[in-house]
Amino acid sequence: MRRLTSTGTIRTPEGIRYRPVGHLSLTRSLSKRGPGYKEYDVQFPLNEPMRVRVEPSRVFADLTGPRFASERELLTQHIRPGARALIINAGTGDTAAWLAELVGPSGAVVALDLDEQSVEFAKRRYDTTNTTFEQGDGSLLAGEPDEAFEFVLAPRAFSPSDEGLNLMPLFRLVAPGGSLAISTASGSVLALSLVKLLDDVSAGTARTSVLERAGISVAIATRPI
Repeated sequence: MRRLTSTGTIRTPEGIRYRPVGHLSLTRSLSKRGPGYKEYDVQFPLNEPMRVRVEPSRVFADLTGPRFASERELLTQHIRPGARALIINAGTGDTAAWLAELVGPSGAVVALDLDEQSVEFAKRRYDTTNTTFEQGDGSLLAGEPDEAFEFVLAPRAFSPSDEGLNLMPLFRLVAPGGSLAISTASGSVLALSLVKLLDDVSAGTARTSVLERAGISVAIATRPI
């Protein structure tokens, strides 16, 4: 909470510094009375500085906490050390970093996001030893072979009102014994359709479950071995 209301420089334990631009706090800036965004000049211990803009659709875990905290709590047990993982809608990188820690040095993470600033920040903020951050959407995956990943995560990547979503481009990437996890707002059209959509793309062979936390539904489809 202090970081949301602070108007001074914010420092992380890793030595990253966020110097606010302007006199309004983050909370005030994002409120109805504010401009709808807040800018910071960010200094990294080992990379070039950059200016970032916090918006409702672009958040930074150091300032606001993780965007996909509910998904993390629900999915930790589904991610195996040594796995190759993919995340689309990776945002500013904190969830990819969480995945990278779980798969460990013998695993690997590919993180995709459409927003150029988010991808550039993620590359500077997080250790990329076993993580690749790329700008783009699922179309970049056309060249990936079938069954390339043991875990595929799409956190809030699709419109909650989309009931005709084609999940085959993602499910084909899941290796035997691996899982595809998709999250969305609980009770939405998409949330109510996910089990059927996953059953359809797997021809009923996947083991599918739905987990709920704090207004978020996570559907998980595990491909049989």
